[in-house]
Amino acid sequence: MLRRALAGCLMLAAAGLATVAAPAAHADFKAPYARAAAIIDADGSLNESKNVVRSWRAGTGRYCVQLAHHIDAREALIQLTPRHMLRLPYIAYRHPSATCRDDNTITVNVYSTHTSRLADSGFDLLVS
Repeated sequence: MLRRALAGCLMLAAAGLATVAAPAAHADFKAPYARAAAIIDADGSLNESKNVVRSWRAGTGRYCVQLAHHIDAREALIQLTPRHMLRLPYIAYRHPSATCRDDNTITVNVYSTHTSRLADSGFDLLVS
């Protein structure tokens, strides 16, 4: 029971973040105050970006986002916004990780709020 309540709360929080943050990301993607930003599709492809070299899907619900060499991911504040209401992305590793072995790469895992298992979904990434 507690697990379902927690999952419901997380889903509502994620939906609220998507509602608040998503229009701002698309309205001005130049992101003048961000060091890096990206829109990642569910297949891992890089839709739009600023100071992001590339992104890829490493497995079901596992994504890698490689930042430009002059952006340090280890000390950065990173915000993730789900592109699907029933998915919850989180930063699994900054660098290094067993999933993403390239330099200056962020590993993002996305979980389904219904099954609590890894699931494919797109997300927005902002590095401050």
